[in-house]
Amino acid sequence: MPDERVKALTTRSVSPRGYTYAIMYEGGAGSLYFFPTEKVTDEQARRWLREGPPQKRLWVISCLLRYAQWNDIWTYITRDEVRDCFAELDLPPNLRTAWGRMLKIETPVG
Repeated sequence: MPDERVKALTTRSVSPRGYTYAIMYEGGAGSLYFFPTEKVTDEQARRWLREGPPQKRLWVISCLLRYAQWNDIWTYITRDEVRDCFAELDLPPNLRTAWGRMLKIETPVG
């Protein structure tokens, strides 16, 4: 049974960014919508970003850049954090190009 805090957030409340918490959490079950292959909670995602194994951290950042809404991305990571690990992220070529342009990251030619 989901804890009462998540349950309360998934009712019709609105976050300061204007998104409903029901949008943030898939089906109101506490899983974040931008992790399509695993059920990940907000607490897990933040822990992996802070202290997780490097590969798990890269996976979280890749999922954020692939699937999260713009404002949601920046509640978890900073642009500098993305720049620092950009070369190691799992992104398709078109998305890597778009993010590289937006973050003003130059990629080697060749």
